[in-house]
Amino acid sequence: MSVWRDRAQQRIAELTAGLPVDATLEQRRKALWGKGWEAHQGTVWGRKMWGQEVRAYLARHGAEFGPSKAQRAFQFPDHVHFPFRGEANAQG
Repeated sequence: MSVWRDRAQQRIAELTAGLPVDATLEQRRKALWGKGWEAHQGTVWGRKMWGQEVRAYLARHGAEFGPSKAQRAFQFPDHVHFPFRGEANAQG
């Protein structure tokens, strides 16, 4: 595990320690929102790990996330057609 991931997990544990067991997802988000500086200290990798760990924590408590920006960025709209793809498979 990376140091940044460890720091993020520790910070999440600190911030959520005072929450009741039956806390809502919104309460959990509010407890974490904007409070990751001690974990990531503004570094690129630290912020990346903070985001991943926050999403993992919230997912364990019922949050659902759609595809990421990177996953959406490479999807073409339905009206875009690539006729040459079928030809390449047929020639095989």
